[in-house]
Amino acid sequence: MASEGFIQRRTSKTASLNLTSLMDIFTILVFFLLMNTGDTQELAKANFVKLPDSNADGALHGELVINVGEEFINIDNEDIVAVKDVNTQSGKVNEALSERLQLFATESGELTEAEEKLGRAVTIMGDREVPYDLLKAVMTTCAANGFRDVSLAINQVAADSLLGSVDAGAPAVDGGQ
Repeated sequence: MASEGFIQRRTSKTASLNLTSLMDIFTILVFFLLMNTGDTQELAKANFVKLPDSNADGALHGELVINVGEEFINIDNEDIVAVKDVNTQSGKVNEALSERLQLFATESGELTEAEEKLGRAVTIMGDREVPYDLLKAVMTTCAANGFRDVSLAINQVAADSLLGSVDAGAPAVDGGQ
């Protein structure tokens, strides 16, 4: 009878965890965070402005964005002056734009040390079809009102895509030999 009561005892197995699913989730999370915390900044672009393409590098700065379209000069979705009313030949300051810049300057408050040296920052988004004389008149008006740190907004593209539009038969510059 003693031999009949022999009980086999099972050894307890340690619990296992499938790490594959967990690693997949964390990998996706890392990529998501990397893509959304990049160092790029984008300006809110007006629908009527088509920016020129460039491979220039530079960080955006300035709170004020002036949109120069084919018909209007616009700040904060408010049409300031019609393009046809801007005198581009004389290089004079445009009064309507000047008043709006002065209003922005008074609302902004005191100048910082950097702004005293460089002037207030402004970004000009000019349509690719806008003539340079018009952009120059806008920049002259900005400079006359203390906005001397001027940036021109562009569509940033890779240098290869700009070179891809060049004729394939054109001679290439080679640094060797």
